[in-house]
Amino acid sequence: MPGYRSLSAHLSGRAADHAREAEASQRHGDPQTAARLLEEALEASLRTRSEMPGWVCGRLASIYRTLRRYDDEVELLERYRESQTSEDARTRFDARLSKARAIADRKRRPVTGALETVRQVRHRSSQRRRTPPRGQGASGTSNGTELTLTGTQQELRAALVDRSADGDERLRAALATLCAEAHADDVHVEHLVASLKTAWTETPVPDGFNAEDWHGRYSTALVELLALYFGENQE
Repeated sequence: MPGYRSLSAHLSGRAADHAREAEASQRHGDPQTAARLLEEALEASLRTRSEMPGWVCGRLASIYRTLRRYDDEVELLERYRESQTSEDARTRFDARLSKARAIADRKRRPVTGALETVRQVRHRSSQRRRTPPRGQGASGTSNGTELTLTGTQQELRAALVDRSADGDERLRAALATLCAEAHADDVHVEHLVASLKTAWTETPVPDGFNAEDWHGRYSTALVELLALYFGENQE
C-alpha cells in the first residue's frame, strides 16, 4: 500500500490485515473505525502470541486519546506492560502510560464532582418540594458562602424568568459569566451552586410558571452551571 508505514514483523495474517485497514480508516478521518479494527488486530495477534504487539498498542493508544477514551488507553497500556517478558519492552510506553493515567484522573474527577453535586442538590430539593418557591426562608447570604456578584446576579435572575425564544441562551450566558468570575476568584463549585440557589429562591415565581415549571427551570440551570464550570477546567 503506497505511503503505508511498515508493520511490525510480529504482525501477520488477519492481524496485519486489520492493522492496514485501520491505518486507511485513520487517514480518511474515521478514528472510531480505526480503533475497532486495531482492537480486532490485537485480538487476532493474541491468538497466536501472548505478548501484545507494541505497534498495534501504540497506534490504538494514540487513537483512544484522540477519541477521549482515556480509561481505555490506560487499561491498554497496562495490559501491554504486563504481557511483555523483556524489560525494554515493558518500559516502552511507561512515559505515555504515566501521562495517560494523569489525564484519565483529571478528566474523571470533574465528572464525579459534578454528578455528586447534582445528587446532593436534587436530594435536598426533593425534601423541600412541598414548600412554595417564593419566600422559602433565608436566602443563604447571611452565612457568607455565596458569591457577591451584584451585576451578574441581577442578570441571572432576569434570565431565569425570561420565557422568550432567547431565554435559554440568555440563561446560559449569565451562567457562563458566573462561572468565569468564579474561576477568576478561585471560588469553589459548592458556593457557585449556592449562589444560583439564592438567585432562584429570592426570585418570585414569574407569570406563566407553575411550581413544577419553576423547579424545572432551576434544575436545568443547575445542570448547565455544572457543565460550564467543570468544562472550563478541562484542557
